[in-house]
Amino acid sequence: MIDENSCEILLEGLDESNVSSILQKWKEISDVKKKLEELDEMLKNKVRVFMKERKWDKYNDADTKITVSLGIHKKESINKDKLKEILSESQLVQIMRTTTYEKLLILTPESRARLKKYVNRKKI
Repeated sequence: MIDENSCEILLEGLDESNVSSILQKWKEISDVKKKLEELDEMLKNKVRVFMKERKWDKYNDADTKITVSLGIHKKESINKDKLKEILSESQLVQIMRTTTYEKLLILTPESRARLKKYVNRKKI
């Protein structure tokens, strides 16, 4: 189990006045987070298979007091291209809502390489 001591161990050697040190610790924590997310997804799939094999929709575990339910959900989305064809520009302005926010984006060499697969740059 991860506790405060584990978190302190991850932050050992952090120099808060050095951005390279901060980014190095961020990368280490990000790598641990990715591994934990993979384990989380694997365990969720095992629980899903377990429940489907037994044809259970819901399970209450007495030991851990965890409740798991398996259900079907629908997700609806609007096709913006079709909406733009149907509505006029003034109607679109009334319907569309834009929110502006600040987002920090950190690119590691691995994520930059992965991103290059999807982004085409035009050379001028």
